[in-house]
Amino acid sequence: MNRSAPANSLELAQLLRRIIFVLAIIIFAFFPQPAAAREPLERRLLRTIQIGAPQDITVAEIQRIAENPNSKYIDNILARSALLVLQQDNPKLTPYNELLDNVLNNLVPDSNAFPTLPALPDFHGKETVFTMVYAMVMSGNQEQVTGVLEKHLLTGGKYKQAVVISALRNIGTPRAVGLIQKYAEAGQESNLAQTAIADEDYPVLFEMHDRWNMIPPAARNRDNLRSIVQSGCDQRAAMAAYWLGFFAPSIDPNKEVADLQALEAIIHKNTPDCEMMEHVIALKSLALRSPKSVAYWNRLARQTSNVWERHQIVINAWGRFGRKFAPAALDLLKIEPSQYIQWELLNGNLQTRQDYVYRDYWDIWIPVNILVPMEFPEGGRRPPQPKMDEADLNALLKWLESGARPKDPWVYNHMLYHLADFVSGNDTHRLLLFFNAHPDRAKNYWIIENLTDPAALPLLKYWATLPAPPDQLEDLKSLIARLDNCNHRNSPATTPCCEATEICLLDHLTHAEPPSPFEIHSEKDAQAWLHSTSPAAADFKIAYSDDSKRSATVIFKSGFDQHWEFIYDCWRRTDPVAITSR
Repeated sequence: MNRSAPANSLELAQLLRRIIFVLAIIIFAFFPQPAAAREPLERRLLRTIQIGAPQDITVAEIQRIAENPNSKYIDNILARSALLVLQQDNPKLTPYNELLDNVLNNLVPDSNAFPTLPALPDFHGKETVFTMVYAMVMSGNQEQVTGVLEKHLLTGGKYKQAVVISALRNIGTPRAVGLIQKYAEAGQESNLAQTAIADEDYPVLFEMHDRWNMIPPAARNRDNLRSIVQSGCDQRAAMAAYWLGFFAPSIDPNKEVADLQALEAIIHKNTPDCEMMEHVIALKSLALRSPKSVAYWNRLARQTSNVWERHQIVINAWGRFGRKFAPAALDLLKIEPSQYIQWELLNGNLQTRQDYVYRDYWDIWIPVNILVPMEFPEGGRRPPQPKMDEADLNALLKWLESGARPKDPWVYNHMLYHLADFVSGNDTHRLLLFFNAHPDRAKNYWIIENLTDPAALPLLKYWATLPAPPDQLEDLKSLIARLDNCNHRNSPATTPCCEATEICLLDHLTHAEPPSPFEIHSEKDAQAWLHSTSPAAADFKIAYSDDSKRSATVIFKSGFDQHWEFIYDCWRRTDPVAITSR
């Protein structure tokens, strides 16, 4: 049976709904919901520079910061840079060129002039220079900034010159590149300049300036930029994607997802109007907005055929994840065909496994020359002798032992060259096994010039008796002389015990022994030496040949054996290599 509510009940329900509706309007009108916390000043100033439109700050507020003598140094620089991009610079203030001169004159590694900013982590001296150069280019002053950089190209320290070269490469005009070429001919660090010229990071700044006005400043808000990116893929959409990357995550989760999906759509679109440059810009912006995951960048690198896009993907992964990306980067190094990207994968592994920063967040926006983080790593000064944790060194050596290699021989050579810095004991033997198998070993003794372990002397002295080009033989003899000198200066802090027990035999087998006096006279002797390491107990087993357990054969997993006897009051090796030395 159907029943209907009494009329007075319906009227009461409608009245209650109206009251609730009116109360909701009053609450939202007079008691607004708490907004997201305002971003720090430095973030808003930097985004104003990047986008070319004020970001939650007025021009008048920026002017007050720029004119206030008590403003923080970095705040003053960012405010002046913002005004320059906005075409609002005050001619009564110190000329902007002089500001850049001052910053460059204070540019040294770990300078106190550029302290860490909570609002802009890892934003220091070189990032300040790159931002100021960006501001000058985007304000139409690319020739002036090129002139300023030219003055500093051959002055000051190596670090400053490296940053200046990177800044010129980022500008990318024929004049800027020409200055780098001149430096390569006249400067002391020609390798740095040659690498900068080859390091083709896109887009360069003058290309962005040429497209700067495709979208008016007043239209560069998040919603409008997203709409343009969603509408298709061409140069205008690429500029919208570029600016969209500078915004903080949206407080509206739906808009945040829409932003990221719009950027990803450009990355995967291939049309005559949507090619490498548009993809690289979208890749930059995606990584600036979202870290994604190591697996995401690893998968994208494997799926991407264009070398410049793949290069940006690798920078994104290092910039977002640092050493967490190292294992995946090592896997990629096995299959990467481009030398250009192999350097990024290898160098990142070498740097981050020493606990240095390789690429950081700001490299995603404007990258520095690849040699700068290698020679001037963020995160600490280099110790006199490079160090790497044993687990990390073992990971790299095991990768080589698995048969993996960088596809480019030059990159492989440099991998061995850098690993020579870190090896000692058994690891020295492991590394020299690879170098001994090098098809052009005699032509490349420079690869092992960083060795510090005197235990390598027997093999090195043997190689010195073999034919080799004069310059490489000279390198090898210099290495031998250095290690010999080190050998005479140093003595081991401890010696293995000398008792007729298995514990003492194990001590001899696993002890870091003083440099061996063995002499090597043949390739057979060399192979025996290379495999006669001091392994961990898990790498061998001991078989005694007498009841008193004073004569033993040590059987290694590698297939090589050692023979030991307790004679002359201690355990001593009696296999052929050891006998040859006496």
